[in-house]
Amino acid sequence: MRSYLIKRMMQAVAVVFIITVVTFAIVNLAPGGPSILVSMESTAEEREALKAKLGLGQPLPVRYWKWMNALLHGDLGRSFSDGRPVAEAIGQRLPNTLLLGGAALALSVALALPAGVVSATRRYSLCDYLVTLFSFLGLSVPAFWFAIVLILLFSVRLHWLPSSGMATVGLGFSLFDRVAHLVMPAVVLSTVTMPQIVRFTRSSLLEVLGQDYVRTARAKGVPERGVVYRHALRNALIPVVTVIGLLLPALVGGAVITETVFGWPGMGSLALAAAVGRDYPMVMGVTLVVGTVVVLANLGVDLAYGLLDPRIRYE
Repeated sequence: MRSYLIKRMMQAVAVVFIITVVTFAIVNLAPGGPSILVSMESTAEEREALKAKLGLGQPLPVRYWKWMNALLHGDLGRSFSDGRPVAEAIGQRLPNTLLLGGAALALSVALALPAGVVSATRRYSLCDYLVTLFSFLGLSVPAFWFAIVLILLFSVRLHWLPSSGMATVGLGFSLFDRVAHLVMPAVVLSTVTMPQIVRFTRSSLLEVLGQDYVRTARAKGVPERGVVYRHALRNALIPVVTVIGLLLPALVGGAVITETVFGWPGMGSLALAAAVGRDYPMVMGVTLVVGTVVVLANLGVDLAYGLLDPRIRYE
């Protein structure tokens, strides 16, 4: 187990390093990179001063080495928009995104797994067709449109849920208030992953239910519920866990739209504001942190295989 963890951590570090190289190169070499901040309406002295401040006159490898050296010391640079440290801004927003993404993922798994089991065990029934219908609707409906519909229904018409933000202004911390603000963004974001988890659970469980050991369990008189949940579902979850790991980047990417529509103060809205305002240190910092979170989440998914299947050994 220890050697496997060391190997996977080395792979994770290599992936994060590649993310830093690609992100830095794209931001600095793409048209409209940091050099666009040098206004042609300013004087020659002002342009040279700004170039020197940003280090734009130095070769790209030198700039990357300085940025990487600062990164290893915990310095992600300072924001071009307000001058505050990038690490401080990300530290304020990252927990909010993790809360939203975790709630959306938990909701997806809690609803998708039972729906997939029902769809597989009642194949070609009305329940199966309804689950398939809602899965295709979830894949087809744009997240921003669904978010607007929820706001119009539950905030404007029914006044049940707040329309934006993470907490009520002027109100101290309240668990009920926080959950009320979280409900609609989590539901919208869960539509990114829920339909695919349902479909993979259904197809994987159907395959497992046709195995010999399942027929043997039924022949021994094991109740159908025990056959499904004690014998078949655990093995069927292995490809489902793999799919969840592959969907994590889509979950993080979908947070940009969801956080923007609902005014949720997370990494998605921070990245959007940085991109629109050409705040390149913030763009690189957000990309690096989000990429690292996804890499670590996929490492957790790999470790979960051993919990689901005792036959898997890491040594």
